[in-house]
Amino acid sequence: MPITIEYRLNGTGWADCTLTDGDSKCELSASYLSDSLRNLVIAATAVVSGFQRVSFGFDEEPGEYRWVITSPRLNEVELEVLAFEELWGGLPDTDGRSLFKARCLPEDFAMAVQAAAHRVLEQYGEAGYIKLWHEHPFPSAQLAELDKVLAYKGPDV
Repeated sequence: MPITIEYRLNGTGWADCTLTDGDSKCELSASYLSDSLRNLVIAATAVVSGFQRVSFGFDEEPGEYRWVITSPRLNEVELEVLAFEELWGGLPDTDGRSLFKARCLPEDFAMAVQAAAHRVLEQYGEAGYIKLWHEHPFPSAQLAELDKVLAYKGPDV
């Protein structure tokens, strides 16, 4: 089932992210303590490049939303978002509370991230992004790499 990702800056140093897969919806937030959009773009590049497991967090104050993306079989990824009450607790995935779980094609996940990142860039530009996000610049190089990888995969992707 297709996945959609909406990523929005929400004041200085805060972002909201909404994931949907047609059946379920998950709303997350992230603070500037992590470079959440950059990590999301890097993860999408890794997934579409064939990595079998990618994990990263959206840091909260005080918790964490951990994204765990695995490839259980050829041409399929499973995305799960886990919630942890403590930030930087280093707890295993099994200790997290599952908020969202979906399966999709690697390209579908990567294109959803690509579209979300381009919408952010179009809305704020690089200067507006750093002004609101504060600690981290817009991930231009990482998005350019994702664009390149998806273009290499072909027009049907």
